[in-house]
Amino acid sequence: MVKYNNSTPIYTSNFNNNGNGFAKGFDVFWRQNGKIKNTDYWVSYSYLDTERNYKNYPKSARPGFASKHNLSLVAKHWVADWKSQIGFSYNFASGRNYTNPNEGGFLNNKTKNYNSLSINWAYLIDQQKILYLSVNNILGTQNVFGYNYKNTAEPNGNFDRQAIIPNADRFFFVGFFWTISDNKKTNQLDNL
Repeated sequence: MVKYNNSTPIYTSNFNNNGNGFAKGFDVFWRQNGKIKNTDYWVSYSYLDTERNYKNYPKSARPGFASKHNLSLVAKHWVADWKSQIGFSYNFASGRNYTNPNEGGFLNNKTKNYNSLSINWAYLIDQQKILYLSVNNILGTQNVFGYNYKNTAEPNGNFDRQAIIPNADRFFFVGFFWTISDNKKTNQLDNL
Protein backbone atom coordinates (compact mmCIF):
# COMPACT_ATOMS: atom_id res chain seq x y z
CA MET A 1 0.00 0.00 0.00
CA VAL A 2 1.25 3.47 -0.86
CA LYS A 3 2.51 5.77 1.89
CA TYR A 4 3.60 9.41 1.72
CA ASN A 5 5.01 11.91 4.21
CA ASN A 6 2.69 14.94 3.82
CA SER A 7 -0.83 15.62 5.09
CA THR A 8 -1.97 15.37 1.45
CA PRO A 9 0.06 13.95 -1.44
CA ILE A 10 1.87 16.54 -3.57
CA TYR A 11 4.54 16.17 -6.25
CA THR A 12 7.36 16.69 -3.72
CA SER A 13 6.04 14.02 -1.32
CA ASN A 14 8.20 11.01 -0.55
CA PHE A 15 6.19 8.03 -1.80
CA ASN A 16 6.89 4.39 -0.98
CA ASN A 17 5.16 1.03 -1.03
CA ASN A 18 5.85 0.20 2.61
CA GLY A 19 2.22 0.34 3.73
CA ASN A 20 0.29 -2.69 4.85
CA GLY A 21 -3.10 -3.73 6.09
CA PHE A 22 -5.61 -6.48 6.51
CA ALA A 23 -9.33 -7.03 6.26
CA LYS A 24 -11.35 -9.95 7.51
CA GLY A 25 -14.99 -10.49 8.28
CA PHE A 26 -18.14 -12.18 7.09
CA ASP A 27 -21.48 -11.50 5.42
CA VAL A 28 -24.85 -13.09 6.15
CA PHE A 29 -27.83 -12.86 3.82
CA TRP A 30 -31.18 -14.49 4.53
CA ARG A 31 -34.29 -14.10 2.39
CA GLN A 32 -37.78 -15.49 2.85
CA ASN A 33 -40.38 -15.23 0.11
CA GLY A 34 -43.84 -16.75 0.41
CA LYS A 35 -43.63 -18.05 3.99
CA ILE A 36 -45.90 -15.14 4.94
CA LYS A 37 -48.59 -14.74 2.28
CA ASN A 38 -47.77 -12.00 -0.28
CA THR A 39 -44.65 -10.96 1.68
CA ASP A 40 -41.00 -10.92 0.67
CA TYR A 41 -38.37 -9.96 3.24
CA TRP A 42 -34.65 -10.27 3.79
CA VAL A 43 -31.89 -9.49 6.24
CA SER A 44 -28.27 -8.81 5.43
CA TYR A 45 -25.43 -8.27 7.91
CA SER A 46 -21.73 -7.60 7.40
CA TYR A 47 -18.93 -7.65 9.94
CA LEU A 48 -15.61 -6.07 8.97
CA ASP A 49 -12.40 -6.14 11.00
CA THR A 50 -9.77 -4.10 9.18
CA GLU A 51 -6.71 -1.97 9.80
CA ARG A 52 -4.41 -0.16 7.42
CA ASN A 53 -1.10 1.61 7.64
CA TYR A 54 -1.07 3.58 4.39
CA LYS A 55 -1.21 7.15 3.06
CA ASN A 56 0.19 9.33 5.87
CA TYR A 57 -1.01 7.13 8.74
CA PRO A 58 1.45 7.14 11.68
CA LYS A 59 0.32 3.62 12.70
CA SER A 60 -2.10 0.86 11.74
CA ALA A 61 -5.72 1.81 12.38
CA ARG A 62 -9.28 1.24 11.15
CA PRO A 63 -9.74 3.69 8.25
CA GLY A 64 -12.51 6.28 8.48
CA PHE A 65 -14.47 4.77 5.60
CA ALA A 66 -14.87 1.32 7.21
CA SER A 67 -17.69 0.66 9.64
CA LYS A 68 -17.44 -2.53 11.69
CA HIS A 69 -21.12 -3.54 11.62
CA ASN A 70 -23.67 -3.07 8.81
CA LEU A 71 -27.26 -4.29 8.93
CA SER A 72 -30.10 -4.04 6.43
CA LEU A 73 -33.72 -5.18 6.89
CA VAL A 74 -36.11 -5.05 3.92
CA ALA A 75 -39.75 -6.12 3.57
CA LYS A 76 -42.36 -5.86 0.80
CA HIS A 77 -46.02 -6.84 1.17
CA TRP A 78 -48.63 -7.05 -1.61
CA VAL A 79 -52.15 -5.84 -0.68
CA ALA A 80 -54.44 -7.15 -3.43
CA ASP A 81 -57.51 -5.07 -2.44
CA TRP A 82 -55.46 -1.87 -2.83
CA LYS A 83 -53.51 -3.10 -5.90
CA SER A 84 -50.47 -1.97 -3.92
CA GLN A 85 -47.10 -3.14 -2.73
CA ILE A 86 -46.06 -1.54 0.56
CA GLY A 87 -42.47 -1.79 1.73
CA PHE A 88 -39.95 -0.61 4.26
CA SER A 89 -36.23 -0.80 4.78
CA TYR A 90 -34.01 -0.14 7.77
CA ASN A 91 -30.26 0.44 7.50
CA PHE A 92 -27.73 0.54 10.33
CA ALA A 93 -23.99 1.08 10.30
CA SER A 94 -21.74 1.42 13.34
CA GLY A 95 -19.78 4.64 13.81
CA ARG A 96 -16.72 5.46 11.73
CA ASN A 97 -13.34 6.59 13.03
CA TYR A 98 -12.11 10.15 12.61
CA THR A 99 -9.28 12.24 14.04
CA ASN A 100 -10.28 15.02 16.43
CA PRO A 101 -7.31 17.44 16.59
CA ASN A 102 -8.64 18.82 19.91
CA GLU A 103 -7.70 15.52 21.56
CA GLY A 104 -4.48 13.55 21.46
CA GLY A 105 -4.10 10.60 19.14
CA PHE A 106 -4.85 9.41 15.65
CA LEU A 107 -8.35 8.33 14.55
CA ASN A 108 -9.26 8.92 18.19
CA ASN A 109 -13.05 9.41 17.92
CA LYS A 110 -16.07 7.75 16.33
CA THR A 111 -19.15 9.19 14.69
CA LYS A 112 -22.52 8.16 16.05
CA ASN A 113 -24.14 5.10 14.50
CA TYR A 114 -25.96 5.52 11.17
CA ASN A 115 -29.71 4.79 11.22
CA SER A 116 -32.27 5.18 8.44
CA LEU A 117 -35.85 3.92 8.20
CA SER A 118 -37.50 4.25 4.78
CA ILE A 119 -40.96 3.40 3.45
CA ASN A 120 -42.40 3.01 -0.04
CA TRP A 121 -45.69 2.40 -1.80
CA ALA A 122 -46.19 1.09 -5.35
CA TYR A 123 -49.69 1.37 -6.81
CA LEU A 124 -50.50 -0.82 -9.83
CA ILE A 125 -52.54 1.47 -12.12
CA ASP A 126 -52.79 -1.34 -14.65
CA GLN A 127 -50.61 -4.38 -15.36
CA GLN A 128 -47.83 -2.33 -16.99
CA LYS A 129 -48.17 1.06 -15.23
CA ILE A 130 -47.01 1.70 -11.67
CA LEU A 131 -47.13 4.86 -9.53
CA TYR A 132 -44.33 4.74 -6.96
CA LEU A 133 -43.83 6.87 -3.82
CA SER A 134 -41.00 6.61 -1.29
CA VAL A 135 -39.62 8.50 1.70
CA ASN A 136 -36.05 7.81 2.79
CA ASN A 137 -35.08 8.35 6.44
CA ILE A 138 -38.69 9.03 7.40
CA LEU A 139 -37.77 9.68 11.05
CA GLY A 140 -35.38 12.44 9.98
CA THR A 141 -32.39 10.97 11.84
CA GLN A 142 -29.48 13.39 11.56
CA ASN A 143 -26.70 11.08 10.40
CA VAL A 144 -23.09 12.27 10.51
CA PHE A 145 -20.46 10.75 8.20
CA GLY A 146 -17.48 12.54 9.75
CA TYR A 147 -16.12 16.02 10.41
CA ASN A 148 -14.02 18.62 8.63
CA TYR A 149 -11.77 20.59 10.99
CA LYS A 150 -10.25 24.00 10.36
CA ASN A 151 -6.52 24.03 9.62
CA THR A 152 -5.77 26.65 12.30
CA ALA A 153 -6.85 26.75 15.91
CA GLU A 154 -9.03 29.47 17.42
CA PRO A 155 -7.42 31.79 20.04
CA ASN A 156 -8.60 29.35 22.75
CA GLY A 157 -6.57 26.57 21.07
CA ASN A 158 -9.51 24.55 19.78
CA PHE A 159 -10.07 23.63 16.14
CA ASP A 160 -13.61 24.37 14.97
CA ARG A 161 -15.35 21.66 13.00
CA GLN A 162 -18.18 21.17 10.56
CA ALA A 163 -20.16 17.93 10.39
CA ILE A 164 -20.29 16.04 7.08
CA ILE A 165 -24.00 15.35 6.72
CA PRO A 166 -26.44 14.50 3.92
CA ASN A 167 -27.85 17.45 1.97
CA ALA A 168 -31.30 16.63 3.37
CA ASP A 169 -32.42 14.56 6.35
CA ARG A 170 -35.30 13.13 4.31
CA PHE A 171 -35.68 12.40 0.61
CA PHE A 172 -39.04 12.10 -1.15
CA PHE A 173 -39.43 10.39 -4.51
CA VAL A 174 -42.46 10.09 -6.79
CA GLY A 175 -42.08 8.03 -9.96
CA PHE A 176 -44.13 6.55 -12.76
CA PHE A 177 -42.99 3.26 -14.30
CA TRP A 178 -44.41 2.07 -17.61
CA THR A 179 -43.27 -1.31 -18.90
CA ILE A 180 -43.35 -1.43 -22.67
CA SER A 181 -43.33 -5.07 -23.72
CA ASP A 182 -45.06 -7.53 -26.05
CA ASN A 183 -45.93 -9.53 -22.95
CA LYS A 184 -48.76 -7.46 -21.44
CA LYS A 185 -48.43 -9.26 -18.08
CA THR A 186 -44.90 -8.07 -17.23
CA ASN A 187 -44.04 -5.09 -15.04
CA GLN A 188 -41.29 -3.83 -12.73
CA LEU A 189 -43.10 -4.44 -9.43
CA ASP A 190 -40.57 -7.05 -8.24
CA ASN A 191 -37.75 -4.55 -8.79
CA LEU A 192 -39.27 -1.80 -6.62
